[in-house]
Amino acid sequence: MKIYNNLSKSLILLTGLYSIGLSSCKKNNPDEVVKGQAKVKMVNASQANVNQDVYLDNEKLTTVALAFGETSDYVKIPSGNRSVSYSGTNNITTDTSLNFTPSITYTTFLVTNKKGEMEIVSYEDNLSNIETDKAKIKLINLTPSFATGINVMVQGGTQFVNGLAFKEASGYFTVDTGFNLRYNVVGSGSVKTIQSTALEGGKIYTIWFSGITAATLEAHIITDN
Repeated sequence: MKIYNNLSKSLILLTGLYSIGLSSCKKNNPDEVVKGQAKVKMVNASQANVNQDVYLDNEKLTTVALAFGETSDYVKIPSGNRSVSYSGTNNITTDTSLNFTPSITYTTFLVTNKKGEMEIVSYEDNLSNIETDKAKIKLINLTPSFATGINVMVQGGTQFVNGLAFKEASGYFTVDTGFNLRYNVVGSGSVKTIQSTALEGGKIYTIWFSGITAATLEAHIITDN
């Protein structure tokens, strides 16, 4: 998959500087345990049509069970290695262990994988400042149904991703407001549109995709800030 990302160089530089700083801290005090808080929001992205409550270390995080496509607000949690569970109204629980870094923001998704089983995936969110006349977007393919992946582009302009694979997330892109986005399954003539009115300047979005056929491919837009 090709990803065209005008922020990639900056992100690589920042990641390198962060890694160097973290490495230095560990060398100075290798026994130190980093403590703090992270933030996480939860999404039910499994098309099993079962509402889900979410638990962290057996403590319930959701106030209302999430239906398919629904997203919780961000919740502050203790950083470190944590047990995350999605518990369905059908009494089936899916759990995993995730590591949360202090001061980092995350979104976790319950998805149905290629074997038809449910699993939990997590992605970091970048909530850094954005220009007031542009939107910042990240794209995630959460449907296992398409071997060829998903294309996303500005209508009549830049192609952001080509063949975005299942569970793959793009980097962030800045988008001028006033332009529609187009998306489709690679090789399919069924092209869908995200209207320009759905994206506001100064906002940061996670856009994830569901669907079983090219005709039912759907973009879900989460406003992160």
